[in-house]
Amino acid sequence: MNPPAPIRRGAAWPLATLLLMLLAGAPAPALALPEAAAAASPNRFDAVLLLAETAPELARAAAAPPVAAGDAKPDTPALDSAAQRREQALLRAWVGARIGEPESTMTGLLAEVAAASAAVAPRLADADTPLVRALVADREGRLAAEGLARQALAAYEAHCGAQPRQQADCEYRGRWQARQLLAQHAAVQQAFDQVRTQASAAVELAAAGHDRWRQAWSETQLALAAARSGDAARAASHLDQARALAGRSADNTLQQRLAITEAALARDRHDPQRAGMALQRVLVLAREGGSARQQAVALANLSDHAVKNGAPQRALAAAEQGLALLDPQQRLPVRNALLNNAMLARVALGRLAEARRDFELLQNAWGETGANGRQLVSLREFSDALAAAGDLTGALEMHHREQALADRLMAANRDAALAELRTRFDREAQQRQILLLERNNALTTAAVANQLLNQRLWATAGGVLALAAVLMLLLVRRVRETRRKLEHNQANLRVQSERDALTGVSSRRHAQTLMGAAGSQPAGFAGALLMIDIDHFKQINDGHGHAVGDQVLAEVARRIAGAVRPQDMVARWGGEEFLIHAPALPPAESEALVRRLLQAVSGTPVQLPVPGPGGPDLRVTVSIGHGVFPLAPHRVPLAPEQAINLADMALYTAKSQGRHRAVGITACAAERADDLRAVEADFERAWQNGRIGLRTETGPGPGLDASAVSTGPGHAPAVAPAPEPARASAVGAH
Repeated sequence: MNPPAPIRRGAAWPLATLLLMLLAGAPAPALALPEAAAAASPNRFDAVLLLAETAPELARAAAAPPVAAGDAKPDTPALDSAAQRREQALLRAWVGARIGEPESTMTGLLAEVAAASAAVAPRLADADTPLVRALVADREGRLAAEGLARQALAAYEAHCGAQPRQQADCEYRGRWQARQLLAQHAAVQQAFDQVRTQASAAVELAAAGHDRWRQAWSETQLALAAARSGDAARAASHLDQARALAGRSADNTLQQRLAITEAALARDRHDPQRAGMALQRVLVLAREGGSARQQAVALANLSDHAVKNGAPQRALAAAEQGLALLDPQQRLPVRNALLNNAMLARVALGRLAEARRDFELLQNAWGETGANGRQLVSLREFSDALAAAGDLTGALEMHHREQALADRLMAANRDAALAELRTRFDREAQQRQILLLERNNALTTAAVANQLLNQRLWATAGGVLALAAVLMLLLVRRVRETRRKLEHNQANLRVQSERDALTGVSSRRHAQTLMGAAGSQPAGFAGALLMIDIDHFKQINDGHGHAVGDQVLAEVARRIAGAVRPQDMVARWGGEEFLIHAPALPPAESEALVRRLLQAVSGTPVQLPVPGPGGPDLRVTVSIGHGVFPLAPHRVPLAPEQAINLADMALYTAKSQGRHRAVGITACAAERADDLRAVEADFERAWQNGRIGLRTETGPGPGLDASAVSTGPGHAPAVAPAPEPARASAVGAH
């Protein structure tokens, strides 16, 4: 994790973000485990990487090439598995990326990583290689680091998701490092929502790996993001959490991280004195650690702080000390940051010739990395500094150079556009497009001149619009979530209102709604209707308790629901009464349904949780009243309430005949609606007078065959043989 951008005076990047970028030049926590944590998480991999900053040669020697198991020397660990060979190759490559090995050396190390990782899993090779490349690019300040980190993270996630038993800590170091790089680059772009997303995920990964050091590092990332978002309370909370995770760790890198985070928060609270003290503590820690690059990073932060607080002499001294610590041959972003600060300090001190020298070195450094946009910013800053120092001629010269660079960039874009047009269209079409493009370029050139003067204003307006868009997005998401919860609650209430809580079948209210819909047809109510009542249910409650009674109700409901068709309605009509409506069911199939119900309920005893007086089982029987409506032979239309009343009267008849049976209405002599109401008013007399035909079906029982007796108009009622007594020995009136 190297600084991806230099510190720039007057630039749009805030100090807290720049401090974070510069601190990233310290050993990445994915590459260094503090000694204080070694007892809890001993790991040779991290221990070797810890040497990369303070003792590069020792780290290079410790990450020596692996040996085969048969060639191992005494006191040398042999690599006898593909996983160990991959870890050793990764160790060498990560150390090389950390200490800045030459490109030729890194090419060989990357080849070793690719081969060793592919031997373990193909997807690991797709993840390890781009992550090493991302670390190298990040150290050199190249923008390609972000894309490589995303590629590595996607490959790690695909590998871990494909594992048979995926663990939360699968490849957590590599995934953590990739997310930290993405959070760092999001901070550079001031995309603080993305910083929070990536850093929060990194905290979870470190927690899954029981790595308090990495958790603390990511918590500081969250603190900086919260501070830049204006949430000082959350920033302080994240910093406190980082301190708690770090505990009394003696690790130098972690202590630097905590101190620089404290400095950033102090700067946002407009407390430059406290920020300066924290940055001085970072420098002391860096010197104690012995890393030249860490000291250069700390001095770059101090020089930037001094420039911004009107102390150019201190800023220059700090910048020169930092530059003296770095190798001029290495392309490190922190070197550009020090040059930028030294340049601004020399301008403020009136040492313009030296400032111009630093400026030219800085421009060359930007040009080598292809950061043309940062060249433009540096030109603008230098021009502003010269104007503030009274060198209007120099300021005007820098302005012209800025304009010339902008023109060159515009010309390059124009030439690229023209070349693309020439390859896509024929010669005549090309000429027409070129003429149009030249006219557009003339207009664009005039617009750019005005745009450069109003750039800051537009940037501010764009920020306001972006913030408004984010707030609007959050509001829309909240409204959608509230609507989703409301719809979910409404669905739950609808289900609760339609279902009986104990038995799971339809409630009486829902059944009445369905019956009303069925009776709204022009021909009136139609279909088979069955009214079922559990025999001697009061005796079951009194003898075994209401808990057993509830169990019996639920079990009977389950058996009834299992005996009917999927399209039939089953509802709990009363305490122990159930109602079945079977649309379009012929009389013969209705009788078969009745026999299935009698067999389903009484054929198998109900298992009791606590054995009662009759043993562990309870034999339950039911009485049924039923009919197929409209009634044959005249089929007089009737309302659902009339059909329910007639079925209930048939049920009462079954009860009076001895229970454990079904009485069905087979025929009715009523030719008009008035005749049907008369039958309904005195069902028993109509039966005795032969105006109602009934069929009785007795339920099954031990030693008792089911029998059916029909009585019709003009016949005396038939009484079926009494069933065997139930084991619960329930006796009583309905």
